[in-house]
Amino acid sequence: MKKVLPIFVGCLLVHFAYSQTHYDFIGAGHLAGISVTTSDEASPERAGLKTIDGFPVEDAVLLSDASRFLAQATLGYDYETIQMAAAMGYEAWMDEQFTLPRTGGVGVLEEMMEALTEEEVFGSFLTRPGWWELVLKQPDALNQRVIHAFSQLFVISYLGNDIFEDNGNLIATYHELLGQHSFGNYRELLLGISRHLGMGLYLSHLNNPKSDPANNIHPDENYAREIMQLFSIGLYELNNDGTRKLDAQGQFIPTYNNDDIREFAKVFTGLGDGQPGGQWGSTEDIFQGGSLYPMAMYEEWHEPGPKYLLNGQVVPAGQTGLQDVEAAIDNLHQHPNVGPFIGKALIQFLVSSNPSPAYVNRVATAINSGGSQRGDFRAILKAILLDEEARVCQPTAQPQGGKLREPIVRYTNFLRAFNARPELGFYLDEMYDWGSSTNQIPYFANSVFNFYQPEFQPNGPIADQDWVAPVFQIHNSSTAIGYINQANLWTVSEAPQEDGIVLLDYEDELALSDQPSALVDRLNILLACGQLSPASRSIIVDAISQLGDPNERLNLALYLIQIAPEYAILK
Repeated sequence: MKKVLPIFVGCLLVHFAYSQTHYDFIGAGHLAGISVTTSDEASPERAGLKTIDGFPVEDAVLLSDASRFLAQATLGYDYETIQMAAAMGYEAWMDEQFTLPRTGGVGVLEEMMEALTEEEVFGSFLTRPGWWELVLKQPDALNQRVIHAFSQLFVISYLGNDIFEDNGNLIATYHELLGQHSFGNYRELLLGISRHLGMGLYLSHLNNPKSDPANNIHPDENYAREIMQLFSIGLYELNNDGTRKLDAQGQFIPTYNNDDIREFAKVFTGLGDGQPGGQWGSTEDIFQGGSLYPMAMYEEWHEPGPKYLLNGQVVPAGQTGLQDVEAAIDNLHQHPNVGPFIGKALIQFLVSSNPSPAYVNRVATAINSGGSQRGDFRAILKAILLDEEARVCQPTAQPQGGKLREPIVRYTNFLRAFNARPELGFYLDEMYDWGSSTNQIPYFANSVFNFYQPEFQPNGPIADQDWVAPVFQIHNSSTAIGYINQANLWTVSEAPQEDGIVLLDYEDELALSDQPSALVDRLNILLACGQLSPASRSIIVDAISQLGDPNERLNLALYLIQIAPEYAILK
């Protein structure tokens, strides 16, 4: 029987310095030419796959690089997954992930409603445990990572309207929608979120009527503005490498103006209750089940006449309302800004806060490729995660490379590393303590602008170099100390917890507890992607060597690595 230790699903945030020593690791390209195959005994489910000296891979450099890749591509992984990624190669691992069944929020929601009491499933409480179910249990790790990035780019939030708090399915179905398109096409994703009931409620184009000048009624402009500013093209015209274009006077060139907002607002009129038998303007019961249906078009409430879109495109009069919507989505999808704007945003979420213009250019080219491949997320994700700048860590040449990992990502990485599973069958943690300690709860952003801004510059060396570090916007003295305290509570303290207990599998780590150096080396690969500096490694090895109890030694090692800067900063 495996040894398990209980912890309380709590909070993480570390106190650290930004700059430290890191090492150069071998990238995916170095695996080329490997032809040794997996044996049935080593890994029956992967028998015949190309590996390195059979499965499992043991080389520390290869494993460290594979861990770093998975830290970019997932919300967490165990040691065996690191070995598999190193053995398969990163593109093969991604191809396998593309084929896995995608798990969404609706199925989990229904399972929890059947299993839990009415008090336990009330409103958004139901969805937050459901998020844990998806993130910590499901095998579609790349899909869940992409959904998390999408949820912060195409934002809806519980804080947008009290209705969200009472109807967990609004978030559950939105999460599922993002997952349905995570390996699909950007155009279809943009169309899907535009017609989702949760987005219609959040950005107020649900029951958005046509103009009635006599009664001073005009189409709501909220969604029209945000779909351009945040979801597609940004504020200013961009070169393909993400740098801003300049006019003859050296000024930035806006991508749209107020007239454009008004025209797009006309497009997004007439959308309402999409349930069978639904009615215009109705809100009764539509949030209970209606979020499963895209918003329907009510032609009598849709703005008639032509619409004048970007780059001279005119939507002719006489089309249906949904034809107008699709024309507007196509107009944005074809805009040259989509490649650099969406590409850079995804790079920042997954790999690096300060990608080079050359890196952005390569990803933007993948996004803006012609024909049916334009906006293909499979190609986009490969362009991001397999790019030379993502795969090679060169802190001397690229001191601005890498990123501060989001608090929630650091936390899920720890939980998945040790096969976290709830003692009570479901993760019943509402994440309130987590939010107060880290300023980040999924789908709980303060505004449509997410938890942090892509251009945020903390004062000090980062701003002095004109670099950005978005996640530092939710890093402050309070969250830093809160992280350290919480890490101590659930990795060192043995106080029993009555609610929200999660069991972690430490069997392999406890087997190394009498070998402090070997234990730290394993945890370095598993949690810190092999990035612990010699100084940090020495401090941790020396500290745990002073303890005689195996559990105490392991707990202290886990704690010290989690508060180390090399765990928080992914280079």
